[in-house]
Amino acid sequence: MNTMAYPQQRDCVNSLGIPVDNLSLQQAVDRIIDMAKSRDGNTRLVSTLNVDFLVNSLGWAFSRPRHPELLNVLRNSDLVTADGFPIVWLSKIAGTPLRQRVTGSDMTPALAARAAREGLSLFLLGGGEGVAAAAAETLQASHRGLRIAGTSAPFIHTQGPALADFAADDRVVLDNINNSGADILLVGLGNPKQELWFNRNRHKLQVPVAIGVGGTFEFITGKTRRAPQWMQRLNLEWVYRISQDPVRLWRRYAKGLFKLGALASPLIYYRIKEDLLYSGMRREKSAAPEWRSIWSSRDQSLAVLRLPSLLTRQYLEQLVRSLQAGRLETATRLLDFSQVKHVEISGHQEFFTLADMLRDPQNDISLLGMTAAVKRQLAACRLMDVLGENQEGNTLNALNSKAGKRAKQGLCCKSYMMGNTGLIFLAGRIDGDSLARIGFVESLRDSSRDRTCILDFRDVALLESSAIAELYPLIKSLQESEKGEILVSGAGPNIRQMFRMAALEKPVRFIDDTALLAMLATGENTHD
Repeated sequence: MNTMAYPQQRDCVNSLGIPVDNLSLQQAVDRIIDMAKSRDGNTRLVSTLNVDFLVNSLGWAFSRPRHPELLNVLRNSDLVTADGFPIVWLSKIAGTPLRQRVTGSDMTPALAARAAREGLSLFLLGGGEGVAAAAAETLQASHRGLRIAGTSAPFIHTQGPALADFAADDRVVLDNINNSGADILLVGLGNPKQELWFNRNRHKLQVPVAIGVGGTFEFITGKTRRAPQWMQRLNLEWVYRISQDPVRLWRRYAKGLFKLGALASPLIYYRIKEDLLYSGMRREKSAAPEWRSIWSSRDQSLAVLRLPSLLTRQYLEQLVRSLQAGRLETATRLLDFSQVKHVEISGHQEFFTLADMLRDPQNDISLLGMTAAVKRQLAACRLMDVLGENQEGNTLNALNSKAGKRAKQGLCCKSYMMGNTGLIFLAGRIDGDSLARIGFVESLRDSSRDRTCILDFRDVALLESSAIAELYPLIKSLQESEKGEILVSGAGPNIRQMFRMAALEKPVRFIDDTALLAMLATGENTHD
């Protein structure tokens, strides 16, 4: 997956904090075919966003997501399409309508047709027993010359105690995929399984592009019927789906639409407010950004830009271009938000590019003086955490924050042994591979044989489920043996939520800073 998730050439629309590419079906297929031909050693991810994705990843709180790992995967996907009409509806509310709804069930046959012409092969992963193989046969019958590299229908675990065995379970699947020489991997495990499975294996896959297609294999085989074309054109496919299985689906769709309405209500409120209070100002032509140099030397400079009271889409686009033009300059640039009262909703997607610049080591950019009102607006549209901060911070600078710096460096670990207590500070982005590379679990097992070990997560940018799976067996075994103990300190809402989403929070004992300091007060420093 690319480290820079939102390159300049991507035309994206903000869908409650997730960038959706503004592409037609044909354009999406063209982009995926280009990815499949790249063979540059990277595996790119294509996500098909629908209401379930939004609900599963975002949750209700503006300051923190329901599933941090899933949200991170979606935001860092190389291509995101609108798989449901509600995503298109959100884009219209935001004032940046998407060209077309691009579903996995439409994209897969179109990709199969292009792959047959281009000589590219597909691997189908997921579905029920025999469904992927049946879908492959159907696609080959419909598209002469299509090469199927392989099919597989494993049972994938992404939560619960069985998650501890994910590495061994995944190894067989990965070998099948990598040895097949496939160009395109279709992952039909459903959300969030398919995204979490990709995320924990993204560096092991040797296929150029993977696409999460949900229940598409069932549509291809006819096991699940699609709505007639006229209903699809009128965006009434969900009505047809309910009619096919009303007992099971009406509650699911009603619940999903209710949650979407709750998630979208702040966006609707700010759009109405914008139309009532700022419509006249929006029609005025925005002045170009004018930077003011306040200090300079031979090698460095400091410049500040006071932003206008209304940040229009046009102004934000010009601002991003000016920042990109000065990317390699040795300048510290300060964006003064103190006078900003409202950010035009149609320009929100520019914050994805701005966030990338904040995280780029070649940039030194800070966002200063953002008012509480603007923070509330951006938080309601799920953009505050995109910038790297929640609503509490006064200065937004993902590059200069301690967690931001360490996230770029990967896993950082410092340990201190004090008598019968061990304190281990972890920082950066932590996954199962990074723990395995430094032999962390084995070292922790030795350290915790006869003492209490405290894992401090306060500087961890993201704790992935694969890392929790590596730690869980040891925590569980110590709990049962009572010979040692592992405690967790400095765990913010996102860390605790990741344990909950992995369904592995019960054996974990979380302690606050008061308990941590009390335990350290009894220890004696014997090693640094």
